[in-house]
Amino acid sequence: MPLRDRNLGGESLGPRVRTGDDAPPPPHRLAPCEPLAHTGAMPSDFRLYHSNALDVLARMLAHEMAQPMPHAPLLAPEVVLIPQAAMRRWLQATLAREHGIAANIAFLTPGEFVRGLLDANVPGATDDLDAAALRWRLYAALSDPAVLARPALAPYAAHVAGDDPLRAWALAGELAGTFEKYSAWRRDWLLRWDAGAEPGDAQAELWRAATRGRSHRARRIQAFLDRFDAHGGRDDAPVPAGLPPRLFAFATLNISPDVLRVVACAARAGPLHFYVHSPVAGWWGDLQHRRAPGTDADDHPLLRAWGQAGRDFMEVLGGYEVVHAAGEVAAHADPIDGGDTLLRRLQSDLLHRRPRPELPPRAALDVADASLQVHACATRLREVEVLHDQLRALFDDDRFDPPLEPREVAVLAPDIDPYAPYLEAVFGARGAPGAIPYALADASPLAAEPLAGVFSRLLALPVSRFGLAEVLALVASPALAGLHGLDAATLERLHGWLHAAGARWGLDAAHRARSGAPEDDATTWAFALDRLLLGHATGSEDAVGGIAPLPVLEGDALAALDRLLRLLRVLARAAATLAAPLPPAAWRERLLALLAALVPRAPDAATARTLDRLRSAIDAFARDAGRAGFEGEVPPEAVRAHFAQVLGEADTRAPLLTGAVSVGRMVPMRLLPFRVVCVLGFDDGAFPRRDPAGGLNRLAAELGTTRRRAGDRSTREDDRFLLLQLLTSAQDVFYVSYRGIDARDGSARAPSVLVADLLEAVAAQHAPQAATPERVVVRHPLQPFAGPAFGGDGEPRRFSYRAAWWPAASQAHGPRTAVPAWFDGTPLPPRAEPAAPPADLPLDALRRFLEAPADAFLRQRLAVRMDRIDTPAGDLDPLHAPSPGRDLQQLQRAVFDAALAGRTDAQVHADLRARGLLPSGALGRRTLAGVRDQVQPYADALAAWRGAQAARTLAVEASIDGVRLHARLRDAHVHGVARLRFGAPHGPSAIRDGLDWLLASASDDPAARVPLVQFHDRGEDGVGPFERPPLDQGAARARLAMLLALRERGLREPLAFAPYAGWALFEAGDDLEAGMQAAARVWHGDGGRWREGEGDALRLALRGRDPFADAATRLQFAELSKAIYDAVVHGTAPAAVDAAALSAMDALADAYEDAP
Repeated sequence: MPLRDRNLGGESLGPRVRTGDDAPPPPHRLAPCEPLAHTGAMPSDFRLYHSNALDVLARMLAHEMAQPMPHAPLLAPEVVLIPQAAMRRWLQATLAREHGIAANIAFLTPGEFVRGLLDANVPGATDDLDAAALRWRLYAALSDPAVLARPALAPYAAHVAGDDPLRAWALAGELAGTFEKYSAWRRDWLLRWDAGAEPGDAQAELWRAATRGRSHRARRIQAFLDRFDAHGGRDDAPVPAGLPPRLFAFATLNISPDVLRVVACAARAGPLHFYVHSPVAGWWGDLQHRRAPGTDADDHPLLRAWGQAGRDFMEVLGGYEVVHAAGEVAAHADPIDGGDTLLRRLQSDLLHRRPRPELPPRAALDVADASLQVHACATRLREVEVLHDQLRALFDDDRFDPPLEPREVAVLAPDIDPYAPYLEAVFGARGAPGAIPYALADASPLAAEPLAGVFSRLLALPVSRFGLAEVLALVASPALAGLHGLDAATLERLHGWLHAAGARWGLDAAHRARSGAPEDDATTWAFALDRLLLGHATGSEDAVGGIAPLPVLEGDALAALDRLLRLLRVLARAAATLAAPLPPAAWRERLLALLAALVPRAPDAATARTLDRLRSAIDAFARDAGRAGFEGEVPPEAVRAHFAQVLGEADTRAPLLTGAVSVGRMVPMRLLPFRVVCVLGFDDGAFPRRDPAGGLNRLAAELGTTRRRAGDRSTREDDRFLLLQLLTSAQDVFYVSYRGIDARDGSARAPSVLVADLLEAVAAQHAPQAATPERVVVRHPLQPFAGPAFGGDGEPRRFSYRAAWWPAASQAHGPRTAVPAWFDGTPLPPRAEPAAPPADLPLDALRRFLEAPADAFLRQRLAVRMDRIDTPAGDLDPLHAPSPGRDLQQLQRAVFDAALAGRTDAQVHADLRARGLLPSGALGRRTLAGVRDQVQPYADALAAWRGAQAARTLAVEASIDGVRLHARLRDAHVHGVARLRFGAPHGPSAIRDGLDWLLASASDDPAARVPLVQFHDRGEDGVGPFERPPLDQGAARARLAMLLALRERGLREPLAFAPYAGWALFEAGDDLEAGMQAAARVWHGDGGRWREGEGDALRLALRGRDPFADAATRLQFAELSKAIYDAVVHGTAPAAVDAAALSAMDALADAYEDAP
């Protein structure tokens, strides 16, 4: 049976007038009447149409619009009031389908229509205060000491007092929004305040101060109604000017009584056709709220639970107090006529206000009925993934006649912003097989624009530290980088040079002082730029005027640095000019000038559009202040807050119908007849939203009290009624999802109370226990590759179209197996070597292999380069010695060289401060003293050993099995090659020193065969010198040949070796078990330490296998470690490893499986 066949039993869709015995109207409604002839003072011709189907209402409107209008000008446009701009496109398309064309139609919101009617009939249009102008007037009052001195305003004066200039601006915005609500729903309050009532009330006093001498909407509406409203018995009231010959109001629900009164005046100039979308067939202004005291359950539970806001409007519309309908036309389509689905059962019962289902209950839950779905997921990402799969299933469902199309699907959420990145990730594969096109309707037109982000950061420059990363991230914005010729590679080089030159934060010493730091130019932009430019000019590293040049610029780097400098000057000027309070007009001039300086021309059409929007926002800022007559100064904090709000505002006027799946937020009055309506994010507490606490808004304080008036808006009741409208407007499928599973422990989480209401209504359509919430709700696993995600547990409503995840999901049901090794025991074939022997190999190549064999295998043999993710260099001052690493080694070496040269601490501090290695002042001197204490023993030991000899560089080489191995050994002396390490030796340092020692010993040059003299921390033995005599030339060559063969083997297959873990084994000596335990601790990171085995290259080369997990890999690791370190430390051949002892260590890996 088709899931969609919505009609009126095959009959024509002409309107059915309810008269006589067919459906007697309630006592307080008039029967239909014919339109009256136009006279100077004519009664109202207010015609009411209602239906539960928007498409039915639209066809009724098309029918009326096709009727000729006597005495109307030929080219007079038809005027149609719509609740939101999103309705315009759908209604226009519907009218075009009915008549072949839809033109010369003016679509207005009720607010726009009322504004035009007031401007045409009530003076004061130029002085009228809208919300934006009212905010400026309120801000002027809250900034005026004379106004704040009034006793009634003491609470507000206390709030805005102090050093925070943003308080007055924020309070003015909140009060402007509050007074705007009063203007719509409590006009009488504002008029009483105008007359001087409640002199001791803070809001009344501030209202009078802000609106004195100006017109406002409440006053103008009162003047309009006093003159033109004939509803109170004045039949001689004149007809307002500017009214169309006839007016159509389509689905305009939840408008205030004042707006309804003004709109109803149009019925005195011609017919006013008022079309109401109602989920109920009859008048339901008598609906009782659910569980109200003294009521019985004589209505549908969902209508009583969710329909309060609609009931209030129906009560206003059906009473005599506001409007009086001269006639009523109803055309309702019973959804159940289109087929017996669960959704249509609910809609039909709602239509007829049945307290209990009329159709016989279903004996069991029909899992094939996809018309109403409730899904529980663990995360928002899973919500979107499940939605994508379910929509694909609906598109493939042949029960839809005609087939379902993406443009007939709406996806809504209470807050769509958190879902935006997941929608792009899941739905964004445009053009791919199975891709579903979508359009996000409520995104801010500026929030995602790079240039708008640049503008926001520009406004924050007065409070910016001008950190290195912060400024370069701003410059790297596509809107600036492309325009100024700074690509990503250039910016990365500039970042490296500036950081090396010492740039951290602050423009100069004065800028740092304004930020509360000592007035010192060290680590500022000026300091780093001076070093770079001096280095380029002199080519030397000798200090000039306390600044050490840094000669690193090369190629076109100077041109790139010049472009960066010009941008930096613009930013520095902006930071100065945007820091002081200015009048709005002056703010406009400065902001426009700043945009022109940074973006003198738009590189593309998108940037041009963004520039136009930004200029319009800047113009509106000054224009609103001008309309309010505000000429005072505005602090920069208020300007930043204003534009942050403007740039982040969602465009709810964007149309939903774009040919793709329409995605947007759940906005009241956003009601279109989609075949499939999906709502996401119905978590507990997320929807319905709570009404705000009383606070400034006194309307909120009256909700739930006897002072509440009919039609007063409640956010919570509006949200409930919105869901009721969405449920009844969904033509084929209503889909709900929420985060109902805790992603951490898998426990169930409660949904919104509205989902619980819906589940109760679903259960009522079934036999007892046939549709419990556990059966109706489809719960999805956390991971998309889990077996149950593909229906592996027998749940047909849970499935997936993602074929890429199927292999993993299908294997989850079978036995778990380890990832196979790269090789089945057969290494790769030898590499092709150059034809001309001997091969030439730098000693550094062998060193790099032994320090990282897995990385060398991936790079040199498989051409797989593991991109290193560098931690971004920070922009904090070097307040203490760096952490262990390259920066600390650089500082230690600089202090060590200075100690050898006999320089004083003052000289060393000045030199290192000029190089950006130490901070200024006492902090730098204290850091220097600490580092000197570390390196002084090494300097003393080296100076005593070398005497007066100067170091030289020694070129050495040796031919090893046809391979010419060569290197240049620095720090060579006549009686030895010195090697220095500040601290205890480790694996890489042992490999580096040992390779130099072996090559020197293997050289044919007798002058090169000198001892290796090491300086490192050996505990009680001191820091050296520790002399290692030259090795026998033959033994040295044999050890190098073994290492070269190992390198060749390691380029054919991955080796189970890592230098730090291997060194831990070697240091244990003959205690094999203790050594393997120490190596396992290094590999697994015992006690939260660094884990060598977690390196990307090791994990990829070994396929995640643990070398300590089985006897074979333990043996290989032990043999390699012993062979390498025996060779580079002792120069001996590898000793045999006790394989039997290693086989007995089965629990070695398990002991560190759970290491933190």
